[in-house]
Amino acid sequence: MPMMTERWLVIGTDERMKFLAKQLSTNDRTVYYKNTTVWDEALNKVALELHPTEVVLPIHPLSIQVEELLGIRQARFFAGKLTDEWKQILENKRLHYYLEDETFIWKNAALTAEGFLAHLYKEKVNVQYKTIMITGFGRVAKMLALFLTRLNAKVIIAVRSETQKAEALAYGYQGIELNEKNRMEADFLINTIPTKWLTKDFASWMVRPIYDVASNPGCLNDIKLSQYELLPALPGKYFPQAAANLLYETILELRKEEANA
Repeated sequence: MPMMTERWLVIGTDERMKFLAKQLSTNDRTVYYKNTTVWDEALNKVALELHPTEVVLPIHPLSIQVEELLGIRQARFFAGKLTDEWKQILENKRLHYYLEDETFIWKNAALTAEGFLAHLYKEKVNVQYKTIMITGFGRVAKMLALFLTRLNAKVIIAVRSETQKAEALAYGYQGIELNEKNRMEADFLINTIPTKWLTKDFASWMVRPIYDVASNPGCLNDIKLSQYELLPALPGKYFPQAAANLLYETILELRKEEANA
């Protein structure tokens, strides 16, 4: 009995999704790529014609502009972040979150750090011998600190958690508490905290450039700054093929784990 041909629907405007669709394309797979940020009637039509066995959703959830998603009854889903509406729709589906895979998280953090450096160099900003403050000490912050110190930058880690402060000190970085009483003594700041913590009370922090690599909407809380840049999705922007390869490996591994469960 012949094997059923896999039918993949890959969705998203991030260029990594286009490369992912190309990488998935083989003789025993039918792959359709849709460059969109919404699930609308047009996407329903595509799904009804394709009847996908696998659907790859973008990192940020699609806006839903239909009463019902059609053509996905037998599909397995791979998703980044989902709204409550999406979670309800996919409640009884086979669903994998690629953003929760530890290997993906760390490798994507490294690509994010490299993408940040690519952005700085594009803007003709160097890092050697500069003092750079990083807010937060999660995976992205750890990779940024590693890359920057290898380029002879001095890194200061600003955090709200005593545990993270102690961890930063153990790594050999200077650690300070993230509060409005401390001055921002650095050439520029990189934010990795995905909450709106930067208020007008942090006046001394706003005299230097601030680069925000956290997720939308970034760290600004009801203020506007001339020296502020929000830089989401750096891997997909600067290294779409490498980002697509990472996503490809992760999705196939998640599928393999499901089959072996």
